[in-house]
Amino acid sequence: MEVNHRDQIAPSLLAAASSLPQETGVYLFKDSEGKVLYVGKALRLKDRVRSYLAPDLAVTRHAGLVAMVRTAVTIEYEATPTELEALMLEARRIRQYQPKYNIRLRDDKSFVVIKIDLSVDFPTVSLGREKDLEAALEKARRAPTQGVRIQRKLDGVEYYGPFTSAKSVQAALKALRSVWPFRDCGPQKWATYSNLGHGCVFAHLGLCQAPCVGGVDPAAYRRSIDQLRGFLRGEKLRVIADIETQMREAAQTERYEEAALLRNRLYAVEHFRHVLDTFRDANGRKPDEPPFDPERDYRVECYDISNNQGQFAVGSLVTAVVRGGLTQPPQTAEELRERFSFERSRYRKFKIQTVTGISDVACLQEVLERRFKRGKGRLPHWSLPNLVLVDGGETQLAAAQTAATVTETVQAIAAVAKGPTRKNVDIRGAAPAWPEESLALLAELLREEAHRFAITYYRQVHRRDLFERGLQKPEPVVLAAE
Repeated sequence: MEVNHRDQIAPSLLAAASSLPQETGVYLFKDSEGKVLYVGKALRLKDRVRSYLAPDLAVTRHAGLVAMVRTAVTIEYEATPTELEALMLEARRIRQYQPKYNIRLRDDKSFVVIKIDLSVDFPTVSLGREKDLEAALEKARRAPTQGVRIQRKLDGVEYYGPFTSAKSVQAALKALRSVWPFRDCGPQKWATYSNLGHGCVFAHLGLCQAPCVGGVDPAAYRRSIDQLRGFLRGEKLRVIADIETQMREAAQTERYEEAALLRNRLYAVEHFRHVLDTFRDANGRKPDEPPFDPERDYRVECYDISNNQGQFAVGSLVTAVVRGGLTQPPQTAEELRERFSFERSRYRKFKIQTVTGISDVACLQEVLERRFKRGKGRLPHWSLPNLVLVDGGETQLAAAQTAATVTETVQAIAAVAKGPTRKNVDIRGAAPAWPEESLALLAELLREEAHRFAITYYRQVHRRDLFERGLQKPEPVVLAAE
């Protein structure tokens, strides 16, 4: 018989939660000894805390959160005037109490936020530090009251976060910028390139639409920025619908080049789950997780190839770890998510060296042969995984198995591709004997990340080639004398 999660919550916690106000602030779950178990922030305290008490929490959320709620006996709160001040207070309280069930913000490092300045015609997107937000809040406190409730915006600047790693957010913004090119410059740089009559290097790389020289009109730029804002707020379906509308409008008016760009943007957004993973985690591992344990943990590598009709061919290797996967396979997708993390320090890029023409299979075999030979050398950072996954079907699987003949220590090789309905995954080869639900999610997460990493590297190689060719001096033009 299924146990109702709410039946296992202390009555004192239910009573405390029911008395919370619909105010903005910070909430603290506490155990019977008064120790803080978890700190969170909310725009509306009562609604937010109510979500922890739902009967189906054990199904919809991870096991750690369920354990926290069932251990807590009361909840306290601190109201704040604005959501941004709640964000700051949350960070301070987590550092103060070091709650067991909080992962982020537990160290003494300053957090970072994404800033979008909407006060100008062409909004800028940049990274801000905790001290920047503190200064903005202090300025707002000193200013005369406007009679307007401030939430995530101050003086026309919108904030997203907090994030614990500047490096991870910079990487995520770089990926987002390839989909929604944005301006990141201040007035001085704007004026410089406006006077020069051409955009900066980011404009040449397609990462900015060069509004400083009229490369885009304010309305079109703002619509792009609004889509980025929606994506950062988690409104993925609304963003996709808006892009689809734009794409239809462009096609109907025969703006086919613009429609093609929007089609690429739509594809990127639909496959951009990795960006949110990047925000959560700088190196693919939660801060309080122990190092890889070869006696307990299960390590998987996944490979993909990217090229343009055989040109600029590259390969990607991404790695993930399932904690305790060797000794206790995850039984459900939810359990897999809880124990799964990308191991970004072991990601690798390969530029194809021996294959000419169009042959993804040959490229894959080259990448794997090079990787397996390095694994044979017993170098710690090239140690072989428990499972090798390749993107593709029987042909790719055969190529991987052929490449593996250089070593005898690859434990299992499998291929993963979209199933016949395109809604599930098709796994072939020596995959682990895990429940179908957890194995399918593992394969899909790795397949998408390998594809994302390969595409990113291909674009870097392609753009570098275009940039280098663009820097070559043109042949002098000789004018014949009349």
